[in-house]
Amino acid sequence: MEINVTSEAVAHLKEKQFSTVRVVARDTYECSTMIEFYLQEGTEQEGDQKKELDGITFLYDAKAEEEIGKSIKIDFVHAQGLKLLAPRGTLAYAQKVKRQ
Repeated sequence: MEINVTSEAVAHLKEKQFSTVRVVARDTYECSTMIEFYLQEGTEQEGDQKKELDGITFLYDAKAEEEIGKSIKIDFVHAQGLKLLAPRGTLAYAQKVKRQ
């Protein structure tokens, strides 16, 4: 999966001192949102894929890649927080990186 991170998102993640971030896709089993997408402070686990971008390590597993597709864009807008965008549309917005 290709991961694109805007300069605004990189600056925000570095300001918050995140060096490793996991891109998560999680089944919710709720009818309104079957899949939840978010970013989480990460540690590498068996089977993870890893991308290093601008001094930040991004991790994701097969579930995230399957649900997101070929690419994801991570953006940050001061008034809106982090946004996760895929070619098919917005996956999540008004996000903060979840702590472990």
